[in-house]
Amino acid sequence: MLTALVCIAMARLPDSLVELLDRKSPFSSAQLGWAYRLLVAAAVGQAIYGGFVLLRPDHVQRSRAKDPRLARMSRAKLTGILARTAASMVLFTLIYGIAAFLMGGQRGGFWLFPLIALAQGAWYYRQVGQVAKWMGFQPEAAEHRPGRGAFQREPADYCPPLVRGLRTPDV
Repeated sequence: MLTALVCIAMARLPDSLVELLDRKSPFSSAQLGWAYRLLVAAAVGQAIYGGFVLLRPDHVQRSRAKDPRLARMSRAKLTGILARTAASMVLFTLIYGIAAFLMGGQRGGFWLFPLIALAQGAWYYRQVGQVAKWMGFQPEAAEHRPGRGAFQREPADYCPPLVRGLRTPDV
């Protein structure tokens, strides 16, 4: 949704603003070309690192084995953290695109970044789903707090609070 809004805003920018950014750029055209290439390389590198390293079930398994706080975390919470991390990485790709546009005012160079973000978002969605599926087969971390954990049967003489008023006292 945010990607669509940024793309619509970029398309609706007045040409006078784009030309002004192009004229007032602090970089020469050669410097601007290299800066643009570096931003594209950073965006693609981030997408590859996130998809092939960070959002893999075996990486999550190793992280849970190393960090006891992650091992105690519930499946839903851990999956939610992974989904937010993936979404923020896609947002950084859009920020790289906006930075590339602001550096030189070349609107055409911006459009590569939403395409990278779209592919990155689809890949990350799949990877987070794979991690969630893997987490579904893992045992839930046992909570060792009072009142939590395995179900315990009530004592034989237990009477629920709603029924206590209806009982006649044993004499």
